[in-house]
Amino acid sequence: MCVEIITTGNEIMSGLTRDTNFSWVAAELSSSGIEVKHHCAVADDLEDLLASFSTASKRARFVIVTGGLGPTEDDLSSLAASKFLGTSLVFNPAVYEDIARKLRSRGREPNIHHEKQAMFPEEATIIENPVGTAAGFSFVSGNSKFYFLPGVPREFRRMFREHVFPDISNVAEKGEILRVKVLRTFGLGESEVAEKLEGFSPEGVDVGYRIRLPEIHLRLTASGSDGAVLDSLLRDACSEAGKRLEDFLFSLEDESLEEVTASLLLEKDLTLSVAESCTGGLCSSRFTDIAGSSAYFLGGAVVYSNDSKEKLLGVSAETLERFGAVSGETVSEMARGARDLFGSDIGLSISGIAGPGGGTPEKPVGTVWFGFSQASSGTLCERRNFTGTRDEIKNFAAATAIDMVRKFCLDYVG
Repeated sequence: MCVEIITTGNEIMSGLTRDTNFSWVAAELSSSGIEVKHHCAVADDLEDLLASFSTASKRARFVIVTGGLGPTEDDLSSLAASKFLGTSLVFNPAVYEDIARKLRSRGREPNIHHEKQAMFPEEATIIENPVGTAAGFSFVSGNSKFYFLPGVPREFRRMFREHVFPDISNVAEKGEILRVKVLRTFGLGESEVAEKLEGFSPEGVDVGYRIRLPEIHLRLTASGSDGAVLDSLLRDACSEAGKRLEDFLFSLEDESLEEVTASLLLEKDLTLSVAESCTGGLCSSRFTDIAGSSAYFLGGAVVYSNDSKEKLLGVSAETLERFGAVSGETVSEMARGARDLFGSDIGLSISGIAGPGGGTPEKPVGTVWFGFSQASSGTLCERRNFTGTRDEIKNFAAATAIDMVRKFCLDYVG
């Protein structure tokens, strides 16, 4: 059993739009042990679409097609599907009424072009779109089941998770059982992870690496007919990997670094505030992307200028003049200032040079200082040097700051 993904659109083929739907859905499927064997990108051309459907039907159990369900003339997926099946397009009044209702709720009226979005191949099963106007549909052709979903990522992901994935996974579970564990690490490069795992070859478990900078992920897969045996093999493999990777391993459940850290803050009953310079609020954003973050995250301050560091956080002008904004002395005062400003248990601070300019021989681009302040532990600072683009340096810095909080919480006893 395998899956093929077909992404459609001239904007994809021209390079103007990145094919994020494929990378996302492939990761979703593979992390559940479902193999994606083929991927095809096709322009908005009727004959090319028909050829891609025909090829996919000969080699894939499931075919997921994204894009081409809009109201314009170049949206051809429904028409191509009907020709592939040798059936007519049929108007669905219920879908049209749903489109009209959604448009009117936005202060718009449907027009003749929207009728096109209510035309589907005869006998196709409608897939409801809860967040957009382009409904999807599915049908079976020979030994293959096709799913047609809109190309808008937010709509595509919601419909895939609610309708397509349960369908595929139910079929997958009737055959050979697959179990997958994704272990996430931070603070080591790929070669360093490999070095720690040298000779790690657990019986019955396939080991693979997945680079998701600034993290390195380890993917453990086991397959067979007995789910209990597979679970036991993976538990043993995870235990051994954990011993080798120590606290660089932060999740056995494919959780994000900030989710793990948030859980620890809640568990230890600690609150956090953040003062950021070079990361521009990125660290605070990652924490507040989590629902319920107000239970532990009290506030963040983006203090980009020296003046804001003085006025908001109480960093002394003398410290800034003598040591500079990117220094251990400054981030220490920033961390203490964040604690005082927001009344949090922990104050975290970041100041650095993200580039591409602004570096010096003493403080090259990529130099970042971190400050950490907590009542019983005092205030400490740490310097790190990162390489990469401006965005990469900012992402590494934000993740490093979050990881400092995680590691503190692991050892904290209130």
